[in-house]
Amino acid sequence: MKDSRIGSYGAIALVLALGLKVVLLALLAQRGMGVAAAALVAGHVLSRLAPLDVMHALPYISDATASKSKPLADQVSTLGVLAGMLWSAPALAVLAWAFGFLALFVALLAYVLALAFMLRLLRRRLQGFTGDTLGATQQACELALYLGLTLA
Repeated sequence: MKDSRIGSYGAIALVLALGLKVVLLALLAQRGMGVAAAALVAGHVLSRLAPLDVMHALPYISDATASKSKPLADQVSTLGVLAGMLWSAPALAVLAWAFGFLALFVALLAYVLALAFMLRLLRRRLQGFTGDTLGATQQACELALYLGLTLA
C-alpha cells in the first residue's frame, strides 16, 4: 500500500462506487429534489462517522515513521466517537424529517451492517487499519445508507 498509484482493482472499484452512487441518488431524486438533497448531505455527514469507529476499534498497522503522511490518530478515544455521534445527530434529524422513521431505521441498519462487515474484514485480513481502508469504509457506509433509503 506504499504505492500511491491506483491499480486496476482500484479503478474498477472507483467506477462502480461512483456509478452506484449516481444511480441511488437518481432513484432518491424521483421522490423529490429536497429528499435527494437531504440524503446527499446526511449520507456525507453520517458516513464520516464510520472511520472514527474503525479507528476506535482497531490499531493503525502501517509504519508511522516511514509513512509519507503521519497518521492523525493511532486510535480514537470513546469520547471522540461520542463527539462524532453528537455532531451526526442533526443529519439523523434531517433524514427522519425527509424520509420518516421507518426509512431512517432501514438506512441505519444498512449502514451498521456495512460498518460491521468492514470491521470484521479489516480485523480478519489486516488486524488493523490504514488510511486506504478508512476511505473504503467511508465509501461502503455511504453507499449502504443510500441503498437503505432507496429500499425503504
